[in-house]
Amino acid sequence: MARNSGEGWLRVKKYAGGDTVLFCFQTVRLSDGKRVENHKVVGLLHDYPTERLQWMEVARLGYTSLLDRPIGSTPTFSELAEHYRKYELKKESGIGKKAGETVEIAEANLDNWVLPRWGSKVAMEIKPLEIEQWFDALTSTPQGKKGRPLEWTSIVKYRSLMSLVYKHGIRHGLLEIGLDEIPTRVARCKTTSSYEAKVVTPEQMISILSELDKPTTRCEWMLALLHSATALRPEEAFGLKWGDVEWLKGQINIRRGWSKGKETPGKNRGSMSQVPMHPVLAEYLQGWRRETLYGADGDWIFPSIKEKGRIPRVASCCGQDYLRPAAVQAGVITADFTGRFGWHNLRHSLATFLATNVDIKMAQTILRHKKLSTTAEIYAHAVQQNQIAAQGQYLEAIRVRTAIQ
Repeated sequence: MARNSGEGWLRVKKYAGGDTVLFCFQTVRLSDGKRVENHKVVGLLHDYPTERLQWMEVARLGYTSLLDRPIGSTPTFSELAEHYRKYELKKESGIGKKAGETVEIAEANLDNWVLPRWGSKVAMEIKPLEIEQWFDALTSTPQGKKGRPLEWTSIVKYRSLMSLVYKHGIRHGLLEIGLDEIPTRVARCKTTSSYEAKVVTPEQMISILSELDKPTTRCEWMLALLHSATALRPEEAFGLKWGDVEWLKGQINIRRGWSKGKETPGKNRGSMSQVPMHPVLAEYLQGWRRETLYGADGDWIFPSIKEKGRIPRVASCCGQDYLRPAAVQAGVITADFTGRFGWHNLRHSLATFLATNVDIKMAQTILRHKKLSTTAEIYAHAVQQNQIAAQGQYLEAIRVRTAIQ
């Protein structure tokens, strides 16, 4: 057994595959507060015969981040963030458990944006004005690989993430401050964005479906119809298997997501529910099942032919190669349009349609929004358009338009 003071220790244990090097360390068990031993496999002793090579592999694998290190009375933001990452962001069960994709996005934002700027600073010495100046710099000067300023929607995520780290520190007794003293609560930030999703009208949707109605693009036609009629999120639609469809009940069960080449647990618990399926939509789905090479209950509804049905299609590629060109033909976007347009825009489109045709609560249930306020933002926008149209009718009635002309 070889020890590295305060950094855990190494142990060799016999396994079926041969003598194996283990990295051993102690952590606090959350259920009772006791310190218990844990271990991680480093590799076979044959591959790492010396202690130096073993510790180098421990460092490469990042195992030292698993150690419980004491945090002083003036922790850096990085120390708080790593504690948050270990005990909150990556918790596997219990209160506050995050979806896999949520964890990935939060870690990327921490590692790529927040920690490079604030990690080395003492957490409570970070001033609100400093944070505001950082926000202004990110939104006014070129950033990242794309070389353009960030949207305020990204800034809101960074501020929220920093706030969560501070709140975690307070909850775990690492910071002796009140919630009102968290610097991100004082730092100002624009909560609105200039981005507005391109919405497809029913007439334009007819054109898109007509453009995709070819023997070689039946899969893309079905994808467009399903997205537009159900407001499924792309990761939900591409994560569907035939066994998820209950034909007699007229519903589609959302049981998983598919994003970035792997299965995910979906956006949130509320989204993992059922989506109603109109008989007409069911008829077209059954027609696609008869055409596809992969129609068994365990097969993906939108399989990758290249991968022989092993995984679903890639949403971004499918949208870029088929949906966008069809949207250009329909007049939704221009051929040189460089903004965002994909399957999620069809969800926005149905939301806008629902907002002017059904009760807002009904729209919320169809869209599966966790908060009514999320639906209300879309609903209010659509209602405003109706109000403007009604106002125009009145102006015409009193012949104001004629008077202006």
